[in-house]
Amino acid sequence: MDRNDVLEIAEGLRLIEEGVERIQAVMRAKKIKSIKDIAAELIPFFKEDDDSLTDTVIEHLDKKR
Repeated sequence: MDRNDVLEIAEGLRLIEEGVERIQAVMRAKKIKSIKDIAAELIPFFKEDDDSLTDTVIEHLDKKR
């Protein structure tokens, strides 16, 4: 590994940490106790959706790259 690899890994870890903090903030605000509870609420959204939600999420994630 070179310096660039280490910097890329560090940036990835920073993004993971930021994501975890965002998830935890929503969980606290909505009084959600577990990731399992989140999945139970998200799955129906994706199953019932006409793919526009899925497309919106994918577009949002692509913009973050």
